[in-house]
Amino acid sequence: MNPDSPLTCLKGVGPRRAELLGKLGLFSLGALLRFAPRDYRDYSRALAAGEAGHGQDAAFALTILAEPKLARIRRGLSILSAQAADESGKLTLTWYNQPFRKDGLARGQNIIACGRVDRTRGAKLVNPTLFPALPGILPLYPLTRGLSQKQLRDLVRAALSTCLPDLVDPLPEPIRAAYGLEPLGDALESLHFPGNMEALARARRRLAFEDMLLFRLMLGLSGQERRAAPARPIDASVETFLPLLPFIPTGAQLQAMADIRADMAAGRAMNRLIQGDVGSGKTAVAFFAMHAAMEAGRQAALMAPTEILARQHYEKLCVLFNPARVRLLLGGMKKSEREEAWEALSTGRAALAVGTHALLRQEGGFHDLALVVTDEQHRFGVSQRAAIAAKGREGVHVLVMSATPIPRTLALLLYGDLDVSRIGELPPGRKPIKTSLVPPSKRRAMYDFLAAQISEGRQAYVVCPLVEESEELPGVPGAVAHCAKLKRAFPSLRIDLLHGQMPAREKEAVAAAFRDGAIDILVSTTVIEVGVDVPNACVMAIEHADRFGLAQLHQLRGRVGRGSAKSYCFLISAAAGDTTATERLRMLVSSQDGFAIAEADLTLRGPGEFLGKRQHGLSEFAAASLAMDMGVLQQAQEAADRLLADPGWAASAQPLLEIARARLAATEREIAPN
Repeated sequence: MNPDSPLTCLKGVGPRRAELLGKLGLFSLGALLRFAPRDYRDYSRALAAGEAGHGQDAAFALTILAEPKLARIRRGLSILSAQAADESGKLTLTWYNQPFRKDGLARGQNIIACGRVDRTRGAKLVNPTLFPALPGILPLYPLTRGLSQKQLRDLVRAALSTCLPDLVDPLPEPIRAAYGLEPLGDALESLHFPGNMEALARARRRLAFEDMLLFRLMLGLSGQERRAAPARPIDASVETFLPLLPFIPTGAQLQAMADIRADMAAGRAMNRLIQGDVGSGKTAVAFFAMHAAMEAGRQAALMAPTEILARQHYEKLCVLFNPARVRLLLGGMKKSEREEAWEALSTGRAALAVGTHALLRQEGGFHDLALVVTDEQHRFGVSQRAAIAAKGREGVHVLVMSATPIPRTLALLLYGDLDVSRIGELPPGRKPIKTSLVPPSKRRAMYDFLAAQISEGRQAYVVCPLVEESEELPGVPGAVAHCAKLKRAFPSLRIDLLHGQMPAREKEAVAAAFRDGAIDILVSTTVIEVGVDVPNACVMAIEHADRFGLAQLHQLRGRVGRGSAKSYCFLISAAAGDTTATERLRMLVSSQDGFAIAEADLTLRGPGEFLGKRQHGLSEFAAASLAMDMGVLQQAQEAADRLLADPGWAASAQPLLEIARARLAATEREIAPN
């Protein structure tokens, strides 16, 4: 058996269990081997029962003092308890609805019990797991109903014993030696069953390096292909575009336009990132490139991550250009509406397309696509940069925008296949937003201030971290319940709700009503993080702000300060005792510079905040683990650059390069050309 073998080749995996494993994305032995645990429990040594604090999860070497007792409280509820102790003290072992354990326990029996200590009433272990000896460091995996941790551990052990002897390491020895990396087999064993935490750290570093190296190789190969792709030159005239704008562009915007003009006239496919802070005017620069394509008699497409943002771009393009030449494509549109849009684009009657992922559907093609623009690039995967361009018949110019401030080191890693234009200044007259940290005791006073602003004709956002309240996060407000609460507290105000689980047309209606001034307070989740542009909104209140990343908070703050009135952002936090969380929020209070904030967040929280799970081609394991070590990212970039430039190194790593090429080809096949 090899890593490509199906999981059904393992003993105990029949059709039903294979279906459950498939819900976790596990279909092969190789996928199971790289299925990273979400956490670990260190049971490598026994803790004295008398020393264990409340809530501490540990292993205990105990002797059972008396015969266990089984009490049936009511139908459907039984409690099995056994008194146990070591030399330092006693613990009561308690199991709910597990009467079968009684026969395996006896007075005088020595056991290893692992679990979390509860000292609210006496000292007990609730539903502990029993072992004949200390189990060491145990992995905890993401689960689905019907699968247990023990079952997954047993399957991983079986996969390791089956595959490791014949496992091929994609990293050649010269790369492993250069960066001090252990062989793949050793890393996979230690990832799942580490002998100690140092071994786990080495394994995570090795696997994270491999994932990031492949990701960077994909970007590098993609960049090489695109830079070599010919494209018909386009004369992008700034002089004919500027009179269409209702404002005078900044020097940074004009420089970005000059960069685009040079790219589009060069006879090769443009591949450029426009990076700028919230409100810096990236959209106007993108519209310049789209205007150039249309003036040349060709077509351009703009892809946005949300329907709200796509519709906003569509409305602005219709005002700026001829509405008859613009088409909107959204997943929630009627089929007949999408068919009409594709018919206009395929015949050339329409020159500009704006949409969400509906642009990636194989429902139609373009007559003569010259330019693809993606907005809020961090919301899309690397494959999607090329997916829509595949609908063109020849080299297509690609322009991507990101308002999420990303530190320079990470930008090079994520966007290494792109040329970068950075808009580093805001338009004249843009006022700073007064940002304040609000403790729970001041929440009511803050809302009274918000109501006073509304009485002066302004509008406000209130952002919650959840749609509905969750038992797993007690005390964290959900937008639905919080909206109802505010309606009771301020019955005279017009308050409405917006979140991502609402039907598309309902979301559009609420967003439009807020833009039109028919709503005073919009209670929302982060669905308004991008794309909502309401100049009259001057207050942003964020509940449980400590649950958001700084970059995301900065994006949310950027929803206000777009008009002439003074604007405010309130960060409501219950993390008073958490000095790290409070320190992070104070950075936002003291700075309006998104890039400085991003650098600070990188220092405090690592790159995981920026990488997340959004970059297609970067595995979930890497996205989760890379937050621990910025050095791994930089070393992987260095290795990728050398592999692509140094024939000697490349010769020793052909299997690795072939894997990167295969992954790149697979992502590009996701959307086949029409």
